[in-house]
Amino acid sequence: MATDFDREGELIGSEAVEYSLGKEALDNVYRAHFSSLTPLEVKSSFSSLTRINKAIASAAETRQILDLIWGATLTRFISISADRLGHDFLSVGRVQSPTLALIVDREKLIKEFKPEPYWRIEALFHTTDIEFQGNHSKGDIRDENIAKAIFGIVSNAATAKVTDINKKKRSDKPPTPFSTTEFIRAANTLGISAARIMSVAEDLYTNGFISYPRTDNTVYPKGLDLRETVEALRKGHYRIACDHILAKKEIIPTRGKKETTDHPPIYPTSYATREDLGPEKYRIYDLVVRRFLATLHDPTELEVTSVKLDVKGERFNASGQVILDPGYRSIYTYSKVNENLLPILDVGMLVDIRKMELLSKETKPPNRYSQGGLIQEMEKLGLGTKSTRHEIIQKLYSRRYIEDTPPTPTLSGEALINSLERHARTITRPDMTARLEEDMELISRSKLDQEEVLKESTDMLRKILEEMEQHSRDIGREISEALRVQEIVGKCPRCNNDLYQVRSKRGKRYVRCSKYPGCSKSYPLPQRGKIDFTGLSCEVCRSPMIVIYRKGARPFEVCINPQCPSRSREEKGDDES
Repeated sequence: MATDFDREGELIGSEAVEYSLGKEALDNVYRAHFSSLTPLEVKSSFSSLTRINKAIASAAETRQILDLIWGATLTRFISISADRLGHDFLSVGRVQSPTLALIVDREKLIKEFKPEPYWRIEALFHTTDIEFQGNHSKGDIRDENIAKAIFGIVSNAATAKVTDINKKKRSDKPPTPFSTTEFIRAANTLGISAARIMSVAEDLYTNGFISYPRTDNTVYPKGLDLRETVEALRKGHYRIACDHILAKKEIIPTRGKKETTDHPPIYPTSYATREDLGPEKYRIYDLVVRRFLATLHDPTELEVTSVKLDVKGERFNASGQVILDPGYRSIYTYSKVNENLLPILDVGMLVDIRKMELLSKETKPPNRYSQGGLIQEMEKLGLGTKSTRHEIIQKLYSRRYIEDTPPTPTLSGEALINSLERHARTITRPDMTARLEEDMELISRSKLDQEEVLKESTDMLRKILEEMEQHSRDIGREISEALRVQEIVGKCPRCNNDLYQVRSKRGKRYVRCSKYPGCSKSYPLPQRGKIDFTGLSCEVCRSPMIVIYRKGARPFEVCINPQCPSRSREEKGDDES
């Protein structure tokens, strides 16, 4: 057996053995354990086979059962309550719902955020060499009167006196090896979705370019020959960094906080070029290579300078930063540090003031989670696993609970979470799911029995359902109303009632009038790809306008009516695709 050496892989292998040879064969079958598809590691793994780990397989089976029980039960309850059956059923799950709650709760913070004013006094100083900026030492001033009083003192000043200069060196340590979560977070900054990142990573792994991409480990194992791996990469863009690392007497990698024994951190296993992989795959591969080399490189050495200046008795601060040695950043170009040059200054020196400003500003709401940031938060809270977190996010998109980048909740996503938080809060909190994840970890270490965990989980679910039963009408009404509003796409040009986006019995999406069958007005929609309704009406036929997104092309706006004279022949063909 040579399935992936994780819980899911162990379960797949165990089931294959059981179905083909019988349950009694599980004690007599051995498995190979490798984390990269290199000839050396594959041959080595087949020469040191191990027995199937029943405890790990049991943990995976337990998760399968729990996800099925919770998902099927809650999905059925919510869908029936909201009268959303068939293709339009509403999906609820023990990991999916707390994850959606994270996005919805963050959106609430953003919407409810009340900006607070503050003021900042900034100066532009100048010497014969260079201009540089400084700020008043009070920083963000919350009291407008105080800010105006200080500005009144310094606004007409012509010079500032340097009163103190402090220089110190700082070392920035290289980053730690890639776990799956950190890998997705870093790759997500390239503008690639979490699901796509993992799909590409799987392809790179199966073709022998990187190690197994599903891992919690952030410490390279002792058996990994780092020098040999670097030598294999000593070509093209990586040659200079590789030569530097190979010149070291001893290669000492960085270490993360988490160390596991199933798989090493993600690292490159062979050299490839852009021509070998194509643009998208190469971007992911290049990230992995550069991160690996960075973990073996030197710290970035910086010199940081802090300057204090006196302006009519008021203190201003200025700071500068220069790179003395780029270290690991010479190869890991995804981590940048900005240099800020200051002129040569001496204590007691007078510098000119080119500009003095009193800036009025407002505090900003928290940012939405990026997909990478969301996965990082899921890991922190114990939601899902390294193998499933990106899939959970993709499911939220497919169910239209979230949209856009970064993920933003739709009306139906907000309604679902708001209703559950009012009537069955346990489902939306990570505590219960995290507790069950801990139980499954104990199963994998033979410290807990599957039946105990299933009983505990079933008891939890029963209590939640009893609570939800008491509020089923409210839950259904709240969600249905939000869905109704979300699905309105415009006004019917025939009767002026609302137009809705709906699905046929075969699952095809189209638009029809809310007064159907009284009004038979309807429009086909493209059956593949993303579309957005603009809220605007066509100037020619008064039908709704939509934006169509095509892979590899710019989005374009078009009238939904395929017979509208404003549409080209090519655009009309989209409705049948």
